[in-house]
Amino acid sequence: MRTLTTETANKVGEEVIVQGWVNARRNMGKIVFLDVRDRKGILQVVGVPSELDEASNELLKDIRPEWVVEIRGIVNARGAKQQNPNMPTGMVEVLAKGIAVMAKAEPLPLDLEDEKIGLDIHLDFLPITLRAEKYRAVFKIQAEIVRGFRDYLISQDFTEIQAPKIVAASAEGGADVFEVKYLKNKATLAQSPQFYKQIMVGVFERVFAVGNCFRAEQHATTRHLNEFTGLDLEMGMIKDHHDVMNLEMDMLRHILNHLDATCASELKLWNYTRPSVPEKVPYFKLREAQQIIKDETGVDHTNEPDLEPSEERFMGEYAKTKFDSDFIFITHYPTSKRPMYTYPDEENPEFTKSFDLLFRGIEITSGGQRFHDYNELVESMKRKELNPDDFKFYLEAFKYGMPPEGGLGLGLERLTARLLEIDNVKYATLFPRDMNRIDLQISPPEYKQ
Repeated sequence: MRTLTTETANKVGEEVIVQGWVNARRNMGKIVFLDVRDRKGILQVVGVPSELDEASNELLKDIRPEWVVEIRGIVNARGAKQQNPNMPTGMVEVLAKGIAVMAKAEPLPLDLEDEKIGLDIHLDFLPITLRAEKYRAVFKIQAEIVRGFRDYLISQDFTEIQAPKIVAASAEGGADVFEVKYLKNKATLAQSPQFYKQIMVGVFERVFAVGNCFRAEQHATTRHLNEFTGLDLEMGMIKDHHDVMNLEMDMLRHILNHLDATCASELKLWNYTRPSVPEKVPYFKLREAQQIIKDETGVDHTNEPDLEPSEERFMGEYAKTKFDSDFIFITHYPTSKRPMYTYPDEENPEFTKSFDLLFRGIEITSGGQRFHDYNELVESMKRKELNPDDFKFYLEAFKYGMPPEGGLGLGLERLTARLLEIDNVKYATLFPRDMNRIDLQISPPEYKQ
């Protein structure tokens, strides 16, 4: 029966069978050390010629990184000087008694532990570079973020829904959509599950979705993707946008606690610092934030509809300095610049009850209160020069009783990148799509190997 690497810690003196990839090979005279990697971790295997049969000795001479092997051996405690308390298997090793090769591997084209590999080479060799311990850790952490998101919302009586990705109309407006041929008709790839999660508030009251979102934006930045994973939620019976903001922060606290419990070793690989989340996360209206920026820096953008990336970074630093918070909400974006479903502030209808959440200086969430009255929603569409007939399917839900509601969309890859303080979101994206890349670069440069 197979023993996983981390299970060997409790099997000193027992014979085990271990299967996995060779993570590294070290020759120490006639003795060979193999680091064997499986889904749980890495284990040191010691190959001593006198302990192996002739066939295993011949195999040991040839084994190289990424070969898939089966090792039969005895679990021994490491010597005091060889112990590594930072690894789950750091107190034991396996003395090999027999070796079998399950699959051979060609010589690696690059060093998986080389942190100086450029982004394009990293992405071009993703099937290999994702095997590096540090980048495997990113996506283990990301998987647990999604699990924490789900677990928290389910505990709060949310129901998960599956929203379609081929849609008839853009939820966000504008031209940044991917058009697709849908049989004999035209359709687009969904920018978000917005319409469907709002419809489902009328069914379940509280819903969430995890799924791909598509934006046909001509951006080549460290923060933009053309396909990303959206963590979306929508909830009814709210008072205003603050209910959504408060729920998001409770959810993020839960996710951080969940990561501490499930990903401690992976987080350590990235020198992770747990974000500071005060009991009351600061929030400012957009115009208030812009006035702070003007007062502090002299830059006057008090009439602009949004913050510049540099201003988001400034407000992130401001929140950390003034409130010891790695998070800050910016609320009340102009009605003219928010989608037609965004609810206006009754006291100043030129601005909306909407928000962005900045995390360590980068926007990771957009959300807010929505129109729930059918007639008001139709009028908002007309003000945006949209034809309500194009949204009849969506509007049906609002004709027959929709409670005050709101929601948010959180970018999984941006959240992951900011948690680990990764400077380019593509490193935190499993198979990134951007304007220059679908798996391989569309116009790959010539690499000098």
